[in-house]
Amino acid sequence: MEAVYAWAKGSKFYEIMEIARVFEGSLIRAIRRMEEVLQQLIVAAKSIGETQLEAKLEEAVSKIKRDIVFAASLYL
Repeated sequence: MEAVYAWAKGSKFYEIMEIARVFEGSLIRAIRRMEEVLQQLIVAAKSIGETQLEAKLEEAVSKIKRDIVFAASLYL
């Protein structure tokens, strides 16, 4: 969780790899799954009319959806 939080705050990938003692692929998969859950929560918040929650969740998605983690291929 600490690594994902650091990622959302703008840390570089090599910096979060020093925090997390897991394989790179495992960390990337966890961050991508987190984004998928946030997308589902956005839909749920929208369906019940929680616009403030929806905005906060969209902001969270925009903070984690960047750089190599969401590249189409890791072989850049």
